[in-house]
Amino acid sequence: MSAEQRKLYAILLVAVIGVVATYGVITVLVPNTPNLNPVPEVELTGHDGTSVNVTLSDLTQMSAITRNGSYQNSYGNVRGTGEYTGILVSDLVELVGGMLERDIVRIIASDGYTQTFDYSKVYPNASIWGIQGDMVLAYSYNDTLVPEYEDGYKLIFLPEDGYYDNSDANASTDPDPYSAGPQCVSNVVKIKVIREGVALRVDITGAIDNFTLTELKKLPSITGEGGYKRSTGTISGPHTIKGVSMLTMLHHVATLPENYTLIVRSDDGRITNFTKEMVEGTLSGYDPSGNPVEEIHSTMVLAYEIDGSPISEDGPLRIAFINEDGNLTDGPLWAKFVDKLTVTEIPVTVLMQETDNRQVMDESLVELQLCGQSKLFTYILVRRF
Repeated sequence: MSAEQRKLYAILLVAVIGVVATYGVITVLVPNTPNLNPVPEVELTGHDGTSVNVTLSDLTQMSAITRNGSYQNSYGNVRGTGEYTGILVSDLVELVGGMLERDIVRIIASDGYTQTFDYSKVYPNASIWGIQGDMVLAYSYNDTLVPEYEDGYKLIFLPEDGYYDNSDANASTDPDPYSAGPQCVSNVVKIKVIREGVALRVDITGAIDNFTLTELKKLPSITGEGGYKRSTGTISGPHTIKGVSMLTMLHHVATLPENYTLIVRSDDGRITNFTKEMVEGTLSGYDPSGNPVEEIHSTMVLAYEIDGSPISEDGPLRIAFINEDGNLTDGPLWAKFVDKLTVTEIPVTVLMQETDNRQVMDESLVELQLCGQSKLFTYILVRRF
């Protein structure tokens, strides 16, 4: 009996005692009380918006997994040791159309807490399954069903050894999570399949590939310090940059020409050209105090995190430069809102001439603006509307 129900019955008992004291023994009819602890439902939503609510009765009619489990929290402690019974998350998402490999699934708790997982966690191959086990939405813990089970419907990973620790979470999740515990979500109320859109299009002399943000984060990452000098003369940084080195990104798609220009397009229509030398790390810039330096050595990065946070206002992707010696690059080189990379064998000097002749590039007329120091030979091509 819940605390609310006990309180209600206590009030009725006091009322009955008062009546008996006044009139003697009488028969009291207690009205039906509402169920103060209704059994919760889980809302399943497919990538196309299809929505289905499943109840405890529905879940108990499905093929279930029962296994001992536990997990390690961020402090290194073991939590949740016991026997769990539940339904594979993959079986649940199949009720609303399943997933493609580029999809992600978002688990949402009643208090708004969320965790997001990619396809390989929901549909693990033999290798990943051997580490994480089954990804289960549990409705029973040590033979206690929801709603009596205080964690409600719980997302839990059940490897055969009964212990999902931090190393298991890191080995089966990309990028590495903080620890295993936060992935085990209590009081789940919603499971949503989300189909990610294309975040970046790459064209290397006709070899084309598209990437979601999740796919980009699976490529080898690089982290380092970098800063820039604005056109106003103020210095920004150093910032902690995380992303994919530009050379890694491009080599992943195709072999680069012997000589080339990289054209970076932003979704606001701005275009920035980079020479081969700049992509490969040689450009002019500034020392840490902002004084011009004829040549510095940097790593050009397609960044998705700055100072430990996802890029939101200027992203989700932008160009950044890592400078291990503390040197700075020109601010306009840090292109924002990047959505397309194009590698062409046309050198920058020819692109300049084409622009002067007002030829069409990328289906728009463009005009040339010099970016930063003239010796950079780096230009921003701004669409003319």
